[in-house]
Amino acid sequence: MEQLNEWIQDYWNRRSRAFSSVRQQELASSDALAWQRYIQQFLPAGRRLRILDIGTGPGFLAILMARCGHTVTAVDSSTGMIEEACRNAAAFGANVDFHVADALALPFADDQFDLILSRNLTWNLPDVTAAYTEWYRVLCPGGLLLNFDANYGPVHFTAAAEEEENVHHTIDMALLRECDDLKDALQISKECRPAWDLCCVESIGFKNCGYTRDIRPFVHTSPDMKYDMAPLFCLHGRKEAADQAAH
Repeated sequence: MEQLNEWIQDYWNRRSRAFSSVRQQELASSDALAWQRYIQQFLPAGRRLRILDIGTGPGFLAILMARCGHTVTAVDSSTGMIEEACRNAAAFGANVDFHVADALALPFADDQFDLILSRNLTWNLPDVTAAYTEWYRVLCPGGLLLNFDANYGPVHFTAAAEEEENVHHTIDMALLRECDDLKDALQISKECRPAWDLCCVESIGFKNCGYTRDIRPFVHTSPDMKYDMAPLFCLHGRKEAADQAAH
């Protein structure tokens, strides 16, 4: 798994600059507000939360949540992505505590965060069960997990990039072929998602779990933005509250 982790980190270091450019466009578009509104429906009103954004990439969700007044920590295993995230946070006026860290081995004590966010990460992890278990550990009792991802297993990025409306249309084909190879090497690509994720988080101990199969109509509102065509799901679940566990 260590060799696979190194491949993943190296690949996204090489993609970080171009990927950041897309997220900058998204932060400046109407989609930023759409994402903010979508997430806020899950959150208690008027409360400042301790939020952990895992696999932050160029910092999109972390920046949005920090600008809403929350205390935000964000991690990514790619040093290139964290460098881009720091630049983007400064440009968009957000105070975020960024760290290079492994999503499967977080450098935080138990029960630290009220909310864990992740976007487009779990499809790209070598052990998703271990990741969800680790995320459960650092959530406070009663804390919420929101994972936004897609079932990329059946997707062929090289073929999809031939469509001009696809966000990958201008990316070098060699990079996309490598992305296909990387995806196909991961066990999660063989699972039926998000149904598999729901079973996984429930088996770990998350409560009140569920998912929305495709949230694109709610968060992809800007006519100027391009995305891939895979349905984007939202998986949610809560760590059991202390008073419930006592019963």
